[in-house]
Formats: sequence, C-alpha cells, structure tokens
Amino acid sequence: MPPQVADGRHQARHYDRAAQPQGITPDPTPAPEQAPKSGSDDEQPLGTQLILLLLKVAMVLGFIAMVFLFLFGVVQVSDESMRPAVREGDLVVYYRLQKDYAAGDLVVVDDGDEQEVRRVIAVAGDTVDFTSDGLVINGYLQSESSIYAETEPFTGGITYPVTVGEGQVFVMGDNRPSSKDSRIYGPVDIQSGTEGEAMTIIRRRNF
Repeated sequence: MPPQVADGRHQARHYDRAAQPQGITPDPTPAPEQAPKSGSDDEQPLGTQLILLLLKVAMVLGFIAMVFLFLFGVVQVSDESMRPAVREGDLVVYYRLQKDYAAGDLVVVDDGDEQEVRRVIAVAGDTVDFTSDGLVINGYLQSESSIYAETEPFTGGITYPVTVGEGQVFVMGDNRPSSKDSRIYGPVDIQSGTEGEAMTIIRRRNF
C-alpha cells in the first residue's frame, strides 16, 4: 500500500506540471484600473455647459415656432364685429389645417389688409337671401338665438340672392350692424381667403 500512495502523489505532481504551458509564468502584477473617459458633461467647463444649454433651449423654442407657423396661428381681434361671442382684444387660436368648414364655425378670414374672425353662415351650394324678416338660407328663414341684432343687407353691398360657389363660404360677424363681411365682399374663397378654424378664445382681462 505505501508504494501505491507514493506513486499517486508522484503522478499528481507530474499532471500539474504538464497542465501548465511550457515557458509561460503567471504575472502576479494586477491589471491597472481603467481611467474614466474624458469629455463627460461633468468635466466640461461651465461656459461650454451654458452654451449647450442655450442651444437646447433654442432648439425647443424653434420647434414650437415651427409648430405654430405650420399648424396653428394666433390673431387678436381688433373690433367688436363678433360681439358677444368674441370681443375686442381677445386672442383667437386657430388650426391652419382645418378648412372643412360647416355652418356655424368660427374662421379666420384674410381680406388682404388684416385677419378677422367671422362665422360661417353658408357653404358651397347654399343660397343666401334677405327678406324683411331677416336672413334666409335655401328658402328658410334663419332663427339665430345667439344674434342680438337685426340681420340686414348692407346698402352698396352685393346683390341677392347669391349662391355660394364650390370651395367658398359665406361669412358674417355676430354683431351684424357693424360687421364687415360677405354682405360687402361676397363669398370667400376657402384656400386663399381663410386661415383656418378657431380652436379656442383667450379672453382679454379688464383691470
């Protein structure tokens, strides 16, 4: 039995030496730690960080400006033509891409001189007329509960009856006696004469 034990130990030592590659010794020196990467935001000078922040703010403001330029618009009402629904000084936010108007919609009209808020009274195919009783659309007298003044044609305006053409709308102000609208300049071309449909009204505060 003792010679067998000695032979086993001898074989184990021989196996350990054979398992190690010849001519290669392990390096006891530990690998150096990697230095942190330079160029991070924490290591940048304060001036550089401030410039980057300003650039980010400018990009956000530019994006908002682009959205309002192509999708939304704001117009300030300059008279009382739409009273009481919209008053002088109110801000009207409108959506430029919505031009599929229906009767009753508030739209922003561009008459060439300024932008005005008006209400759609009739759309393509409708016939507008006036009688002693008031506004008549397609032969029916209109009962407008939100209009507090008589609706009459203007002297020197367009002649009636008038049929609204394709791609046009007939617009009027709610304050009928003092509103410059389609009773003077006729039906409005939707694409070239309107800016979009009103979305919300921001009231002017009276102090």
